[in-house]
Amino acid sequence: MRTPGATSTPSGPVPGPADSHAQLVRERLLRRMFVMGPPTVLTALASAIAMAGVFFWMTRGFGALAWGVAICTLLCLRLVFMRWNARLYPEPEFTLRQPEGAWRFMLPLGAYMSMWTLAPWALMPPGTESPMRILILLLGMFAVLMGSVPVIATWRAMVPVVTIPLTLGVVTRFAWMGGTDGWFTCVVGLLFGGSMARYALSQHQLIRRSLSDQIDKELLSEQLLRQSFELQRLNRERSRFFASASHDLRQPVHALALFSRSLERDLADHPLAPVASRVVQATDAVSGLLNAMLDISKIDAGTVVPQPVRMAVDPLFLRLSQIFEPRTQQAGLALRFHTAPEWLQTDGDLLLRVLTNFVDNALKYTREGGILVSARPRGDRLRLAVWDTGLGIAPEHLPHVFDEFYQVDNPQRDVARGLGIGLAIVKRLVDLLGGEIGVRSRLGRGSVFWVDLPRRPPVPSALPAAPAAVPDTAQADTTELPLVPPRVLLLDDEQPVGEAVRMWLAPYCERIEITNRLAEASAQVRATPDGFDAFLIDFRLADPQDGIEATAELRRLAGRRVPTILVTGDTDPERVRAAYASGLVVMFKPVQPEVLLRTLHQIIRGEQDERGERHG
Repeated sequence: MRTPGATSTPSGPVPGPADSHAQLVRERLLRRMFVMGPPTVLTALASAIAMAGVFFWMTRGFGALAWGVAICTLLCLRLVFMRWNARLYPEPEFTLRQPEGAWRFMLPLGAYMSMWTLAPWALMPPGTESPMRILILLLGMFAVLMGSVPVIATWRAMVPVVTIPLTLGVVTRFAWMGGTDGWFTCVVGLLFGGSMARYALSQHQLIRRSLSDQIDKELLSEQLLRQSFELQRLNRERSRFFASASHDLRQPVHALALFSRSLERDLADHPLAPVASRVVQATDAVSGLLNAMLDISKIDAGTVVPQPVRMAVDPLFLRLSQIFEPRTQQAGLALRFHTAPEWLQTDGDLLLRVLTNFVDNALKYTREGGILVSARPRGDRLRLAVWDTGLGIAPEHLPHVFDEFYQVDNPQRDVARGLGIGLAIVKRLVDLLGGEIGVRSRLGRGSVFWVDLPRRPPVPSALPAAPAAVPDTAQADTTELPLVPPRVLLLDDEQPVGEAVRMWLAPYCERIEITNRLAEASAQVRATPDGFDAFLIDFRLADPQDGIEATAELRRLAGRRVPTILVTGDTDPERVRAAYASGLVVMFKPVQPEVLLRTLHQIIRGEQDERGERHG
């Protein structure tokens, strides 16, 4: 007997999957047997009392009374053994395992059923036979046998333990009786007992098969759940890896962008100016690839929120024409638009970015012919599509064109052709807009990419302005300076970044202090009576505090809300959300130098204007 909580050490080989499965089925059957036991005991008790009472009333013999007392005693013994098992395997342990203890059910059951072997002799002693008594006895014993089938079907060994004593009692009693009626009843008892045994065994097989299927489903579900958790873990690790790798890569690229643009500026009239320009172009290409990865992180972090407005399609197509007409003419391609007076309720800037990506891809893969941008109603939705006569896409690639890092025709992974995440970003943007995206293509004939968005009825008003184009940072205006060159404090634990920022901003600032630790930055704020006009703070610092906490501390020391730019190389969605939730101006590395300078001027002018309004 195994005590609760005890474990046994197997002496044989470790059981395999098949052995474990069979053990689980056995335990489920055993639990089912114990669960169904108590209700059947109460039913059997009522049946025994009824049988004993009826035959005692008909025969006035004490044999029926003694049999009734004996069988009730054995039924109580069965209940005692079941309670014993319940104490050994209480809830919830009983529902988890029932490895041993079948004998605690079988032993009292065998004693109880042996009393049913004596039932025909005790209830109807020889010489007291009558057709009515024979009929009542058979009906009673056959009813007990039929009622036992649901219980004995749970455990194969119970089938002979129950059916043989009942059948044996009927057969021996009526064989002793003899005669036509006796032998006929004997044969009927044999046939009925055999039929019930066969039926109980078939039910046992059904129950076993059902439990086996149930266990298979549970094991499969558990396996799928483990695999799901493992995939989630791997996905989190992948995200952490890309976030860390992206952050570590952005640091030197950020410094490189500042150094290269400073060289280009300072070598404007030098013979090496073309070389400096080439370095800037290469750096900008790498920055563009990193920023494409950042776009996915921003969308996944939920920081890209659509701002839907009612807008017409015509201005959107006009803006596309302004952007791509020079390129298509230079490539010798035709760019045509087919539109109708249709309206949408959507974010024009995000939709422009989607269509811009479609047209840009069409230009990359179209050698002759042209590109058509169309807007056609489809029921309650409007389909905006970009058609081309380019190379086309093979059917096996179509299901994957919107996957991350998937490129159809770039096996060498030429970075000049991107990372293969442009369409993945587009797919996310379309999901944000509540639209549907799709593609059709024929190899060598061309492709069509489309987005379906809900239509809106036109309104009798002027068309809204076309979505603003993303400014060309390479041509950004850096000549508009504040009235007084600013004093800037930089806090970044990467010394090369600090030197690069100093080199770029020095000509435009009265003073720029570079610090690597929060203690140094705090000392600079205390030692500068006139204070700083702006802070440039890195998000990740070597200090226990992050950039947000460091900004709060420096502003406290300065005694005012100094305009601050929070610069980060993180792409982890949680850190992106935290950066935007800080309320600070957030810029992601690698920062375009002109954009950094322009943003610095803007936040300083904004603070000056706000201060003037307070004192005006």
